Amino acid sequence: MTRDEMFAYALTQPGAEDSTLHGGRCVRVRGHWIVNEGREPDALALALDLGTVDFLKETEPGTYFQTPHYEGWPAVLVRYAAADEDRLREQIDKAWARRATRAQRKARGLEG
Repeated sequence: MTRDEMFAYALTQPGAEDSTLHGGRCVRVRGHWIVNEGREPDALALALDLGTVDFLKETEPGTYFQTPHYEGWPAVLVRYAAADEDRLREQIDKAWARRATRAQRKARGLEG
């Protein structure tokens, strides 16, 4: 997956908006970023819960990682060119679900 494909997929999420953060491109849902450009070349940041961040870093350290700037925060950097596309889409979906409204999650069958 390319950087542009990652942004394009994030923008397909309900309520997603193209925006900026610290001068770089990001995708926001309800004012909160879910995908953003970091300072690392060939990587973008995903806003995920800490448990998912730890799991991804442990299971795919060549793809998902953190720099000291992100340590302890609910975000992980992803080397998008190295990522399994289906798994990366799943992580973008999770980032969206963290910021979506309950009604949006329910419409996708994520809440009963």
